Amino acid sequence: MVNVLIRDVPPDDLEELRSAAIEHGMSLQSYLLDAVHTQAAYLRRRAALQRTAERLAGRPAVSDEERQAVLDVLDAERADWADPLIPPFAP
Repeated sequence: MVNVLIRDVPPDDLEELRSAAIEHGMSLQSYLLDAVHTQAAYLRRRAALQRTAERLAGRPAVSDEERQAVLDVLDAERADWADPLIPPFAP
């Protein structure tokens, strides 16, 4: 793995991060590594959505009823598995 050094972190910001790490029972390094991982995953998902939007451009829209049916299924599934996966913070 690669090491990253961040210079000139304001003391107040660092104290907030340390406090958050302690609240989650984590070291500062682990907390920040989770933050970096979460941000990278978010960027990958956003890029995938952009590629999908580009592929679907110009195609006919899905009906409101069909869209709502899909969203309802996703909401039900998310409720089953999302709670244990909530990270210490969200981007």
